[in-house]
This record gives sequence, structure tokens and C-alpha cells, in this order.
Amino acid sequence: MRGYCIDMGRIKLQSGIKVIEEEPEECGTSESYRATIVCMINAEAGTVLAVMRRNVRWGVHYMSGDDQLEDSLIQSLKTLRKQIFSWQNPWHTINPALYLQPFLDVIRSDETGAPITGVALLSVYKILTLDVIDENTVNVEDAMQSVVDAVTGCRFEVTDPASEEVVLMRILQVLLACMKSKASVMLSNQHVCILVNTCFRIVHQAGSKSELLQRISRHTMHELIRFIFSHLPDVENTNQALVDGVATVKQEV
Repeated sequence: MRGYCIDMGRIKLQSGIKVIEEEPEECGTSESYRATIVCMINAEAGTVLAVMRRNVRWGVHYMSGDDQLEDSLIQSLKTLRKQIFSWQNPWHTINPALYLQPFLDVIRSDETGAPITGVALLSVYKILTLDVIDENTVNVEDAMQSVVDAVTGCRFEVTDPASEEVVLMRILQVLLACMKSKASVMLSNQHVCILVNTCFRIVHQAGSKSELLQRISRHTMHELIRFIFSHLPDVENTNQALVDGVATVKQEV
């Protein structure tokens, strides 16, 4: 039973339990953090493989039992699951392409149907929202640009209108996650323009689709523009850049 005593006008809490001092965050958090990321990415790769295995076209590659006969998309995902647990370096020193590229290859492939593409897009979205990639990550610029290139160049077989809309929604999710990511500052102006243009085209295309896709696409476009404008205060020498731009135009004229 706890009691109180008064000492020099201050109330002290007396307890038989010794206070446990908190350990520095570095003493275990990094390992648990790594384990969480590794397990999550491994699970996502397994999810994509499971959807491919249930597909008639891709299921044949699993039934063969010969690794050499497997498609490159399946091989890269399996290789990722085998290698990811052996990575021991600090996470920010690991090239994001190592764990993003297998998913991006599935997204870019025109041989995958909408269900497989949609799951791969969702996996990339989950990785981005984990904030495991920031401006201090090695090769972050190439990684973020690869994500934008793959998602804006997404290809898939349309089997039914519902699955097509799901993929379009996933594309919007990933592109918005790219702008919300800490690493968005590494995107070039060209890739930001490509990103915005893709969202705008989906908004335009959604006019003939369901009301749900129309609302989601418009909301995503609004959020996208808001986040882009939120970065304007971080742009250095904006006025000088405008002056230089105007001077260049005058010289060309």
C-alpha cells in the first residue's frame, strides 16, 4: 500500500517499487524497428506471390517446380524474401531499390492483371507510409523517381470495370503517398509534373466511372496540390529564379 510523507513542504510518493530507469532508445529500438520493416516487406512480397499463384497464367510457374522456368517477376519476389533477413546494415544505408524494384516490376508489367497490379500498388503504398525512406536514405532520389515512373507508367489487363477502378484508386493512393513522404523533396520538378498530370488524367477519366472513383480522384487532386504548395516556403531564391527565368525568355525573344 502506497503512502505519502511530507518533507520540507514537498509531498513525496513512497513505494516499495524501485523506479526503473528508461534505457536509451538506441539500445533495442533499432533492432525491433528493423524486424518490423523486414517482416512487413516480406509479408507484402508473400501477398503478391499468393495472388499470382491463384492466377491461371502465373500458377503454372509454381507447378513446374523448376526455379529456372519461373518468370523473372516471381524470381525477384522470391529472392527478396530470401535475402531481406540477411541485411544487417542500418536501414537508411540500404538501397530502397532492393526492396521496391520487385513490386515496381509487377506494376509496370503488361502481363499482370488488375488484381495482381492492385496488390503490388498497395504494397508500395504501405512501404511509403512506413516512412522508412527519407532524404537521408542512400540513393533516395533514384528510388523516388523510380516509384513515380513505375506508377505513372502502370500497365495491366482490364478484365472488368470494378477491378480497373480499384487499380486507379491504388495509383492515386501511391502518388499522394509519394508527395506526403519525407523523401518527396528529392523529386525533380519533372517528376512532380508527371505525377500531377497522371492524377489529372485519372480525374478526367473518372467522369465516366463510378461516383466513388470521381470523389476519391478529386479529393486526391486537392490534397496533392495542397502538399505541393506547402513546399513553396522551402524553395530558396524563388524571386531570383523568376527574374532569371524572365531574363532568359527575353533573350530568346
